[in-house]
Amino acid sequence: MGPEAVFWTLVLGLICIAEAGMMGDQCDWNGSGLTSSTERAVTPVYLRCREGSVSWLYPRGALRLLFKPPLPADERDFRVCVRVIRRPDPPDFFQNIQLNESGAPERFPARIFVEGVRRLVPLYAPDDGDVRELRCFRSRHGQAALYVEAEPEEGTKRRVAFFRYEARPLVRRHYDPATADCRPCSDSELEMAFCTSDLVSRGMMVGSEQREDLDTTQLTWRLTKLVRATAAHDAGDLADDDEYYRYEIDNSIEQTSRRPHKRTRVRKTRGLHAHVHVPRACGAAAGAGEFFLMARRRLGKYSLVCAPRLHDWKTLVERRNAEGTAHCFLQH
Repeated sequence: MGPEAVFWTLVLGLICIAEAGMMGDQCDWNGSGLTSSTERAVTPVYLRCREGSVSWLYPRGALRLLFKPPLPADERDFRVCVRVIRRPDPPDFFQNIQLNESGAPERFPARIFVEGVRRLVPLYAPDDGDVRELRCFRSRHGQAALYVEAEPEEGTKRRVAFFRYEARPLVRRHYDPATADCRPCSDSELEMAFCTSDLVSRGMMVGSEQREDLDTTQLTWRLTKLVRATAAHDAGDLADDDEYYRYEIDNSIEQTSRRPHKRTRVRKTRGLHAHVHVPRACGAAAGAGEFFLMARRRLGKYSLVCAPRLHDWKTLVERRNAEGTAHCFLQH
């Protein structure tokens, strides 16, 4: 079936089928194809955030995803990137590489099309021969929509079409800590990155690997002092939902209960590592020395924001804290 035929099949399904499933109007959407009474049903989903996820259990019929991210009044168009998840992401932090391995990828049970003018443009298909999990497209006249069409059912096997998305303005007029590029950060950008990043740590690069599936270079860091790590999840034996972290020097981690009625528990783990990604076009590689690492979670992975050498960062911290002009209290 060609893209045009698919388009009109979906449109007719949306018009003619009264039961089109639940509608979403949020950052994340979770739904099930079992709520649809027909394989031609189309579920409209409205995504009004800059980033989020879509999880479609037992996909059946199709979804129409309309992206409406919050943008400044004078910025109309934007770019959307979708990362198809075919296997669970490994833990954020690990002691050795073996603990950071994920299982074999599974077939993604849906095809994704960008809605164009009277036609659908293929964006992702399980058998399109492209190994990239990450696919991007641009809005048109301030509008962006995807059709996610379920593949034919295969018996009663449990299937989940899960992907993450990110929508960003086409032009960056101000510093945006959620995006990384190849140039060094200015002093003001370093300060903002420290205050807003999801991962802040001292570290040494111990390896690099090209990730064709993500179109990035994956840098492996040995963390020597982990200052802050937010939004961590699925961290194996290093975390659970009831804990927060206070990190100490010498690559150790202390875990302390935040609930007053629970007994304080302290556990130290040596040899903590993390993966941080940079665009493959930057040509990054492992370098000698200690750096001050600042990264933000993007599409489920840590993405590099700034990484000055430690002695340069210390100089900036001492000067800004002495002046009292920093956006937040800086540390090293």
